[in-house]
Amino acid sequence: MIEIASVKIIFTLFALFAWSRAILRFQKKLMNAKELVFWSVLWIGLTIFVYIPGKSDLLAKILGMNRGLDAMFFIGIVALFYSNYRLYAKITEHEKEMTNLVRQLALKENNQN
Repeated sequence: MIEIASVKIIFTLFALFAWSRAILRFQKKLMNAKELVFWSVLWIGLTIFVYIPGKSDLLAKILGMNRGLDAMFFIGIVALFYSNYRLYAKITEHEKEMTNLVRQLALKENNQN
């Protein structure tokens, strides 16, 4: 019983820390309101799942799984793959933009000489 309570406390502290980072980024205007709402809902929702484990069982039933923990792992892995794809796409986009800028600067410098 102590192990379960300590996991809940550790997760709650981590969720509060992560949420505070999102709030600070919003205050520094590094994040918009839509992103703040997303992260707020995510951390509050995950904390609810930690304290009311039966809710994850309902999610598992909807997804056709037996246990709530399996559903949470499945959703987490899918979310990580999706975020990895989004990061890859963003990096590729930035690389193309940088290549174009470097080409333009090189051409401009070449024309000045």
